[in-house]
Amino acid sequence: MFNWKNLSWKHLFVVLLVLHLLPLWIFAYFPSQDGVSHIYNAKVLTDYADHANYKMRDAWQLNITIFPNWLSHISLAALLYIFPPVIAEKVFLSIAIGMIPISFFYFFNAVHKDQEGKFVYAWLGFPFAYNYLLYMGFYNFTLSISCFFFSFGFWWRHKDDMQVRHLAWLYVLLLLTYLSHIASYGLIVLAISIAAGWTWGTKALAAGWRERHAEWHREFIIRLKPLFRFLIYMVPIYFVLIEYYLESLKKHPQGNHRGMAWIWEYFFGVKSIVYFTDWHIPVNRFLLIVLAIAVLISIGYRIYRRDWVRQTDAFLLIALVFTYMFIRAPWSYGPGGWINDRIHLYILLMLAPWLIPDIGKFGRYTVAACLIVFSLLHWGRTAYDHGRIAPEIAELVSGTHLIEPHTNFRHRTADWHKSDALGRIEYVTPFAHSTAYYGVYADDVVHLLNYEANYDYFPVNRNNYESVELNYITDDYIIAWFYPESEKFADLTPNYDIIHETKHLKLFKRKLAPGPTLDLWDKTETGNLVIRFDMQPNNSQTASNHHPIGPRTMYESGKFGWDTEWNHKDSRIDARRLSPREAYNGPASAGPLARDAIWGKEDAAFKLDLPEGTYRVTNTFSGSRNAIHTINLLANGKRILKDFIVDNNEVHQHTYTLEATDGYLTQVIFTPNTRVQTGGEWDRKDHFWIWNGCTVEQIF
Repeated sequence: MFNWKNLSWKHLFVVLLVLHLLPLWIFAYFPSQDGVSHIYNAKVLTDYADHANYKMRDAWQLNITIFPNWLSHISLAALLYIFPPVIAEKVFLSIAIGMIPISFFYFFNAVHKDQEGKFVYAWLGFPFAYNYLLYMGFYNFTLSISCFFFSFGFWWRHKDDMQVRHLAWLYVLLLLTYLSHIASYGLIVLAISIAAGWTWGTKALAAGWRERHAEWHREFIIRLKPLFRFLIYMVPIYFVLIEYYLESLKKHPQGNHRGMAWIWEYFFGVKSIVYFTDWHIPVNRFLLIVLAIAVLISIGYRIYRRDWVRQTDAFLLIALVFTYMFIRAPWSYGPGGWINDRIHLYILLMLAPWLIPDIGKFGRYTVAACLIVFSLLHWGRTAYDHGRIAPEIAELVSGTHLIEPHTNFRHRTADWHKSDALGRIEYVTPFAHSTAYYGVYADDVVHLLNYEANYDYFPVNRNNYESVELNYITDDYIIAWFYPESEKFADLTPNYDIIHETKHLKLFKRKLAPGPTLDLWDKTETGNLVIRFDMQPNNSQTASNHHPIGPRTMYESGKFGWDTEWNHKDSRIDARRLSPREAYNGPASAGPLARDAIWGKEDAAFKLDLPEGTYRVTNTFSGSRNAIHTINLLANGKRILKDFIVDNNEVHQHTYTLEATDGYLTQVIFTPNTRVQTGGEWDRKDHFWIWNGCTVEQIF
């Protein structure tokens, strides 16, 4: 027979943990603002190495350096190899959210290891697992919260006996915190330093006070030895933080402050756990009342017991320092924002371990019950809001299956905060970047408004030196959400068709030619279609019966042209005049096709619309003076040439056959590395390609 007396806090913890993960799995979509952008960029990381994804490689470049904001992207990229995008996000969030209460319990166990009722305030980890920054989609910061508490708990547990193996683990935990988010890294370094100074500083002062004679300072210094050891092994940790801070200060010397009215409203509303509506604010006041009573009880307990100084007083000091930082810190430095929000989230969590846990059985049960009830209220409203918003996100992304490979899209709306279910979502906009789902279900799709690519603290950046939205790029798809009924989409109607429509969504697709323009083709003596291209500088003499292809002969539906076009040079110049491809002039004696060409060091895709059938494709390549270069070629994603070597001024022709079933032939040419020039002369093995011409002949 089941016996309730056999239940312990561990069983209750598991029940609450499962409850807090249920909203992630019951509802189809998680309503965060930026979260889906992380999924899209994780897909870029997984797909970037494949040169068949030429659109993606053309739009983005990888920022492969060690910096904060990496951990969620690595985790999501790994999960995308196993799960579809939505499930990968759910698995990731289950780990990120679930680890917050787990790490907080670990932290409390380290601080109050041998005390009665040590976990009474540890239940506070559950309501802070769902927080405002999580719903902003700051997945890296969400990971950093648990890294913070695991790091702090581990250090506290081993601070008095920090052996080499312990130090190695501490460095690993702090590195994970750094790779998650710089704010949590800075706060954990500060918090541990304060705790170390308080712990060993107070012991040294007490020892010096007891030894009040001429040699008191000697005992004082001896007691400070652990602090000196601490400072020594923290040197590399401090160095990383100071280096990052100085570099950031150099880029952004001034911050942006929100004002004291905003500060106090945020503080007393505990708005770090408010996200969709103000419903949580009055409930959060209940939490403040419970904690205020706990503070009074703790103070009374200390006065009654004459217990004036404890090691755990370090946490009160940390909470006070964090509160001061929350008030004084700017809201943002340059592009990095939400600084106050991040600091605020830790204030109450740092205050909790200072509170006296041994307040009698009735007191412990009462406080724990209040915190658990608060957690359930917070969780219940969160689950309710998930259930109302998820169907709207499902409507917004209902057209993802219509996106074709090797395309791009953009979105627009009249108001991202508008919601039928909640009226107006005040603090976050869960629809703004959910459109990124349109870029993860088909191969090689470019999300033109990928905001992360504008910032150097994300691993995927735009393939430019400056941030531009590439407005000169033709949009293949446009996602319109909650547009006014009066809007007739006059700017889209001539060039776009509505291919999917719901109550609030219109999905537009750029109009395409009904088929290949066969007037541009010739016929062979046997009656087969054939088309020939001479790749050359503009206004150069074109080989007979060939179509001239210059560096900026861009693809047109039904016809042909380059299907890669992003600017790879100085974006301060008009981007529409630039091209990653350049004209090449060889020896005049080489003949009309081989004497000039197009060359480049970036991947280039040349696309031709054609009828279905089997084709013989002949490409002409040439070398340059005193140089060897290597060519790789894909045709409709299939490898045709691998490390094909072209030497000096030699002209090479290569022929292959291909069955075209999709109505187009896309050839992607690329080289294994970037082009290198030294001393004004090309190296013997240069990494670039030279493409003179192409002939496509139908054989069946």
